[in-house]
Amino acid sequence: MIKIFEDEQAITNQIVKEMEQHLLNNEKPVFCLASGTTPEKSYCQFAGETKDNSRLKDLRIVSLDEWVGIGRTSEGSCYQMLNKDLFSPLELRNSQIEFFNGTASNLQNECHRIDKFIENNPITFSLMGVGMNGHIGLNEPGCSVLDHSCVVDLSEKTKIVAQKYFNQPTLLEKGITLGLGQILKSKRVLVVMTSVRKAEIAKEIIMNPGAQLPAQVLLGHDHIDFYLDREAAKWIDEASLKKENDQYE
Repeated sequence: MIKIFEDEQAITNQIVKEMEQHLLNNEKPVFCLASGTTPEKSYCQFAGETKDNSRLKDLRIVSLDEWVGIGRTSEGSCYQMLNKDLFSPLELRNSQIEFFNGTASNLQNECHRIDKFIENNPITFSLMGVGMNGHIGLNEPGCSVLDHSCVVDLSEKTKIVAQKYFNQPTLLEKGITLGLGQILKSKRVLVVMTSVRKAEIAKEIIMNPGAQLPAQVLLGHDHIDFYLDREAAKWIDEASLKKENDQYE
C-alpha cells in the first residue's frame, strides 16, 4: 500500500516503530537495510531508542548492496554509512553483520556467500530507499527480477548522483547487489521516498505503469508498503493513489 505522511519525521517515527517490532517479534530477526541519506534519521533514532535492548544480541544484518572497488572503511561506501549510523552506535559484533565486500578478488564468491546466508537466515525486515532513476539496491532500470545477488553495471545517473556520498570525485562503474526477487521474499518490506527531490521519480513509479522501473516490481504486494512524505507525493493525484491501493483490498 502507498501511505502518505505529513513529513519526514512522521515517516521516521513509523519506521523506527516497525524496526523495534520486528526486532522483538521475530525469533531470528534479520534486517536488510539500504544506506544513504533517506533512512539516516531512522537509523539514528532506532539506535538511540534500542541500544540497551537485550534482543539486539539476536539481530543479524545482511547487506543490500555495495560499490565495487570501494573498501568498507572508505567514506561513501554503503558499509561505512551504515556503520556510522547504526552498527557502531548499537555496538553490533562483526559476527552479526554479513556484508558484501566490494574489493573482493572474486565477486561471484561474494554473491554466493551472501546468497547462502539468506538461504539459511531469511530476511524478516527490509528497508529500501529509491534511487533518482527508480532503482532498488543497485538493481538499475532494465534489470531482470533475480532471486540471487549479482554484479551490475551502474547507470550514468547512478554514477553521478552517488558522488554526493564521497569527499572527492570517485570512479564508480559497477555495484554488487541483492536481486529484486530476494527483496520480495522478505517477510516485510518498507520502501521510502522523502523530500521534493524524489517527487518526480515518485510520480513516475506510481502514475506511469509502463515505465518498467525496478521500484515498480515492489508495488502491489500485501507485505510491502511505500511511505512518502507530502513533498515526495506532491505530483501524485488521488485517483492514481486510490487505484494503486485498491490492489490491496
